Amino acid sequence: MRPLSVLAAALTLTATAQAQTPAAVAQAVTRLLSGQTQEADFAPSFLAQVPFQALTLNLDALRTQYGAFVRVEEQGGTLRAVFERGALLLPSVSLDDQGRFVTLLFAPVPPSTAEAAGREAALRALFEVPLKTDLLTPEFLAAVPAAELSALLDSIRAESGTLQTVTIEGQGALLTFSDGTVRVTSLTLDPQGRIAGLLLAPPREAVSFASLEEARAAFAALPGQVSLLVQEVGGSGLAKPALTELNAGRPLAVASAFKLAVLGELQAQVQAGTRAWTDEITLQDADRVPSSAALEGAPVGSRFTLRDLAARMIAVSDNTATDLLLRAVGRAGVEARLGQAALPSTREAFALKNPANAELLRAYRAATLNPTARRAVLAQAATASLAGLEGWGNRPLALDVEWFVSARRLCTLMAGVSALPETQLNPGVASAADFRAVSYKGGSEPGVLNLTTQVTTQAGRTLCVTATWNAPQALNEERFTDLYGALLNLLR
Repeated sequence: MRPLSVLAAALTLTATAQAQTPAAVAQAVTRLLSGQTQEADFAPSFLAQVPFQALTLNLDALRTQYGAFVRVEEQGGTLRAVFERGALLLPSVSLDDQGRFVTLLFAPVPPSTAEAAGREAALRALFEVPLKTDLLTPEFLAAVPAAELSALLDSIRAESGTLQTVTIEGQGALLTFSDGTVRVTSLTLDPQGRIAGLLLAPPREAVSFASLEEARAAFAALPGQVSLLVQEVGGSGLAKPALTELNAGRPLAVASAFKLAVLGELQAQVQAGTRAWTDEITLQDADRVPSSAALEGAPVGSRFTLRDLAARMIAVSDNTATDLLLRAVGRAGVEARLGQAALPSTREAFALKNPANAELLRAYRAATLNPTARRAVLAQAATASLAGLEGWGNRPLALDVEWFVSARRLCTLMAGVSALPETQLNPGVASAADFRAVSYKGGSEPGVLNLTTQVTTQAGRTLCVTATWNAPQALNEERFTDLYGALLNLLR
């Protein structure tokens, strides 16, 4: 489970913790999860292993996933944190003599062996032919008639083949068939072991490549505009000849992947001594931007270091954090890194895409060849209304209001910041266990999708893998992600 991975690293700490009672530990955890995360809550030895911005980011993600914190309770000799939408075990928590965390590990509450076996048996029996209705509760059958369910199961078998394995994952499962996979996002059994609730995700075809040429052909077959680049990166960060490429020099819309340039400019200013990672910015109400998962609930007046904002911008693509950093570093350097003049902030892009601001969009388009005029339009967009964007849905809107970057430039941008911990918090599509190192940033909006990853293989080879897809209609993001994942598997 991704939000917990960074916190789990704290288990490797070797600092000596002072003896403490379960009550003291429970009180410390309650204080941590009930309020705003404070750096003073953690021992220096802990923070040396897990940077504070990574801790804050992961605790925010934990709250987003599980809801508001409720209480700490003891069960079977182990503490667990109870939230609105679930609970997490606390198998390892220790404090120093000042009450600061020395170790802190969250873990999912696993189903018992018997429970997991019962869930696996129910799912295997469900896919036997013919369907046995005694596997299902009367209430389930009343909502989903047997004939309808049988037709659904038949279609899954026809598309995905024969059921091979069932892997229980919390309240769901991954079903692996001979020709694909199906994810069970929710499975509920009654006390008799009958299925009372079942939610299935659409089947997904198993994708694999035997060669880079095969991978390139699969990306080239996608409708719309597609770019792809697989390139080895030298020890100095210099690019080597491409291993495979498709339209690698063509600038395409990349959505939030442009934030690599913001991070690169911030790093350059820190190295030049004009900024420090510990510099702070105060959040104002006018700074808030839609799609800001990390800072959406932060109160006005909250102060954040540049390093904290950088982590939020890259790992969870927080737009408010992005615009705060863009304002701090200035647009000139970011525009130079992207090769795009009159660069919009994320807030300005939202305003221009808002159908309520049609006149503003027309002015923006009319100024295509005049950066000065475009900047004047962007200044108006900075305060224009965002009301009405709620109904955006999955419709591509004003795809010319974007950040246009080529695959080659994206690999250059990633190489420049790949050593920063901010790029390593979220591995994206790659499995971190498959590589020595993974740095990632992607971006998406309806009609736009980019995935950019720099990996170092177990053999020590460093590669940049970037793919972009633009089309005037909603994209099949699962298909694109499957192709990209298969490409990474080929390279590992």
